[in-house]
Amino acid sequence: MENKSDISNLDMPEMEDTASSNELDLEEKLIIEDNRKKVINKNEEAKELVKNSIELISKADKDIEVTKKTIKEDVNKLEDIKNNFLNTTFTQSQILLEKASYIYSKNEAQEPFEISLGTTNENIRVKNISSGAFTAFILSLITMIITAGAWIYFASIKTGVKLQLQPLTIPTHEDIEKMLIWIGGGMTGAEGNAMFGIATVGLSALILGFLVYKTFVSMKENKNFKVANEIYEKSHTYVEKQKESKTEMERIDEHIKNIIPMVENYKYLLDEQNATLQRILHVEGIKEDYNQYHPTSVESMKDTEKLMNRVEELITTPVTKEGKRNEVSEYALYEAKELYDYYLSKIYD
Repeated sequence: MENKSDISNLDMPEMEDTASSNELDLEEKLIIEDNRKKVINKNEEAKELVKNSIELISKADKDIEVTKKTIKEDVNKLEDIKNNFLNTTFTQSQILLEKASYIYSKNEAQEPFEISLGTTNENIRVKNISSGAFTAFILSLITMIITAGAWIYFASIKTGVKLQLQPLTIPTHEDIEKMLIWIGGGMTGAEGNAMFGIATVGLSALILGFLVYKTFVSMKENKNFKVANEIYEKSHTYVEKQKESKTEMERIDEHIKNIIPMVENYKYLLDEQNATLQRILHVEGIKEDYNQYHPTSVESMKDTEKLMNRVEELITTPVTKEGKRNEVSEYALYEAKELYDYYLSKIYD
């Protein structure tokens, strides 16, 4: 019993050490991740924002194209069903009513039939993000040359060395040494040193060149970051507009999908009515005035006209208006369904 107790006591510190080790590993990972984030400069962050913007825009456009493709397929299906219905059942109803001397009052469409989709026309130009390092290098190089030239120019004035470009005169070794000695301490009244003069010219040129380089790169980074943020914000706005367009397109497509079976339903009803009209014409013959037919026959003619009017209004009313689902078309579908349900109930009563 004592041994078991001892083993248990020995195990506990090991578990604590493991837990402490895991905590340290997690802390180290967090520190490393934090340091990695700090290393990312504004330029890299700007490139990441632009990359994300391109991906967002691309996905939004792809979703729109997929939705458009689906709608196009449904529109083609609707057009096929409409044309087939008008050229067969509907035309036959017109012919039979005309034979019965019943004048069909055709609906005159107030607006041409259309299906148009509203999408955003905004075009976002995504600029490439460059570090500006090459331009900064050229500017820093020019700065260094100007700095060195300025030193030589002032040194020549102070030492009396004549410099001229036209004609070009190259200073002698003694003149160059005289100017470098002035730069290297002579200008302060102390004893100058040519090597110190060279160091002064080189170091000052390097410092100014480096400052110009860093300043330009920093300005470029800030500008890139600002531009990238603007693009990112615009891309989000663009995506939201495309989402709204996609939602409206889906509503239009849903409406089209509801119209298709309704046209098929009316084909079924009018086929029944056409059979009735053919029977009336066969039994009662062709008369000069439809009022000469039996009252139930006249009622069948009027029912046929009602069905024709309702379905014709449905298939001639523009599905969309200004890129959105047309409320008039929605109401036409509602009325068509109401009348269909009514006649269907009469058939099965």
